[in-house]
Amino acid sequence: MKKLFCVTGSVLFLLALSLTSCEDEKTPEELLIGKWNMETEHYTSYEDGVKTDEETYTYDPGEGAIQFLEGGTGKIYEDGVVQDTFSWEINGDILAITETGSSISINMDFTVSESKLTLRFSYEETWEGVVYKEETELFLSR
Repeated sequence: MKKLFCVTGSVLFLLALSLTSCEDEKTPEELLIGKWNMETEHYTSYEDGVKTDEETYTYDPGEGAIQFLEGGTGKIYEDGVVQDTFSWEINGDILAITETGSSISINMDFTVSESKLTLRFSYEETWEGVVYKEETELFLSR
């Protein structure tokens, strides 16, 4: 009887392990869906490839959030109030966001998990022969 209990217990234990390891991994799209609270934003500015400024802004709780909705739309919140809407889509490791009413997309590198989202993007322009570039990293959590 003792041997039968041990065998049955072992089989149930192995079955439980195999069931938990068979969970489907979520796609980046599925992980992105939901409301993300802004934590910090890091800016680095360059002129002709030389770093000229670097700054980190820390958001207060509830100060800013981004919500990604199913169907490729989203909302930007400031102090709990919707300030803007956008559409989004993922192509590989790039998240493209287009503000509602605009035809210009911002392409961002991103990493996402169940609880953390990091967005990285840059803007570059040349004015009077000088190349100005700003890189931004935005760190969010749930």
